[in-house]
Amino acid sequence: MREQFSRYLRHLEETESRPQESIAREQGSRLESMLRHGHANAPFYRDRLQRLFDANGTLDAERWHEIPVTEREDVAAHGAAMRVAALSAEYGPVAEFTTSGTTGIPLTIAVNGMVSMTSNANLARLMRWFGFDRSRPLASIGTYPGDASARYPSGKIGKGWIAGERAPQHALDVSASIAEQLEWLARVRAPYLLTYPSNAMALAEALSPEQGRALGIELVIGHAETVPDGARELIAERLGARFASYYSSREIGTIAIECPAGLHYHVTTDNAVVEIVDEHGRAAPVGGRGRVLVTSLNNYAMPFIRYAIGDVAVAGAQPSCGCPLPMIARIEGRTRNAFTFGDGTRIWPRGWLAHEMRAFVPFRQYQMVQLDHERIEFRYVPDGSGRNADLEGLAAYVREKMHPSVQIILTPMDVLPRGPSGKFEDFISLVSVRAADRPPSTA
Repeated sequence: MREQFSRYLRHLEETESRPQESIAREQGSRLESMLRHGHANAPFYRDRLQRLFDANGTLDAERWHEIPVTEREDVAAHGAAMRVAALSAEYGPVAEFTTSGTTGIPLTIAVNGMVSMTSNANLARLMRWFGFDRSRPLASIGTYPGDASARYPSGKIGKGWIAGERAPQHALDVSASIAEQLEWLARVRAPYLLTYPSNAMALAEALSPEQGRALGIELVIGHAETVPDGARELIAERLGARFASYYSSREIGTIAIECPAGLHYHVTTDNAVVEIVDEHGRAAPVGGRGRVLVTSLNNYAMPFIRYAIGDVAVAGAQPSCGCPLPMIARIEGRTRNAFTFGDGTRIWPRGWLAHEMRAFVPFRQYQMVQLDHERIEFRYVPDGSGRNADLEGLAAYVREKMHPSVQIILTPMDVLPRGPSGKFEDFISLVSVRAADRPPSTA
């Protein structure tokens, strides 16, 4: 296994020096293997993929866009038919898990070992890109369901957070308070921290620059959430650390990793095919926003083909950084988080609002929840300054930036709750939107 992993790492590095045409050909070959496998072995895809093959079994790639999109509702209703009954051992052991249902639809998923192996290799790739040493210790603060050993105060410790290395991995469940997490980080003294971006920001907000630098954290790796605007700057100011992130899902593995030369992401073409499509299902133009469709190239246990993962992203052109891998300009977040108003207007709120909203509300952390077409609840944890909130000023600002019909409800809280997966969302809409309307129509 170690030698296989090492070969795969060398392959990834070699790929980055290839022309784009060579990368596309290899990805196309991997995609054809997955399509043939899904068509032959997963009942759900037998009819869906039949249109791609002629009477002689030749694949017609030109008909790719005729394949129906696989929605989360399809996975919930037909998950068993997406499973491959008998999978060759060459793809690695098969594991099964149930998602937390943060999108409202819990899913039962199967993955084979190649998914975790390629994801771990792409984490090693991220470390190489950012110039950090994967043989040093990592602290991980996340969700460890059913694992009492990851609870505060001790957390748990393992070896080899990158395959083939012996570096310690310290793990703590995110249910620990921010104060407890900071005390734990001071004890484990790991130079790298892997956690949710919102949790990293909460840690940084709780510290002065002197206190933050005393933790000795050099790199914060964010995952599983959209990166809020201002996160990198706050983490650099308070912790003295760089920030890097990757885009992934448990169904697919690593989808894209951040480029150290800019804030864009490069698609892991060895593991996934990524499409960003508009409301008509057409490829979004450069700079255009659309929902993300992903096809796994390594999950042979349960193929995901043209899978609407539930996110919205901005399509990117090939950047000037020199990396030939395809680019995602920005990952906006979950499809369901668009705010929808009574006249049909839809907007995509983003974290840049926070910088200006602080003029009206003295918050350490905030969350905006759209309750219905007019009411938005602004939940916040006060920053301790004692300054009073200006409800009228906030309401006027939100009406200007979002919609003139908005009514604001201001709710101070001691703690903003996380979802069942441990993740946190700045913007939540409780307004139901039809599936056909999922892509947000405006910024």
